[in-house]
Amino acid sequence: MWQVRFEDFYVSMQYKTKLIWRQTLYVALGFIIAVAAFLSAATILHTQVPLAAVTSGSMTPTIKQGDLLVIEGVNVYRLNVGNIIVYKTTDPYLSDELIVHRIIQINTSNGKIVGYVTKGDNNPYPDTVYGFEPPTGIPPQNVVGKVVLVVPLLGFLVLFLKQPTGFLLMVIILGAIVFWGFTDDRPRKTLS
Repeated sequence: MWQVRFEDFYVSMQYKTKLIWRQTLYVALGFIIAVAAFLSAATILHTQVPLAAVTSGSMTPTIKQGDLLVIEGVNVYRLNVGNIIVYKTTDPYLSDELIVHRIIQINTSNGKIVGYVTKGDNNPYPDTVYGFEPPTGIPPQNVVGKVVLVVPLLGFLVLFLKQPTGFLLMVIILGAIVFWGFTDDRPRKTLS
């Protein structure tokens, strides 16, 4: 009787170990696929920032807070009034921030574009009026890309996962998925 229980235990542990390794492999494979997809998106869309989550309501109702944006790199000299662009601000206090606003005017000098004047759809005045940007507008080299797709609400998930609490929760959930098999018992053989 002792030997039967030990053999059942041993077989059960082998099964659980295989299940844990399989689930770990699936999680690792999923992570690799997600990273590859992000890097592929950056290459396909010709920008270092292919996705961005919206954190403010300055573009409401067109783009709302919590939306996820798909951004395509563009030839900045082919942008037109009305395009929604993502750009790096020239404001030193907001140096790490990306801004998403609509082009309302293109300023040129001697036939060359010197700046794009932008404005949030929900803002009463252009960005140049607030003093955040130079009077000539956003320099062409600060343009990251043009918004090509808006995915409603998915940006909230991205923003949550960027926070320490969200990242920790993701790690806990992935850990629970990996070790789920440890508590999962397969049907036991019955002795007759």
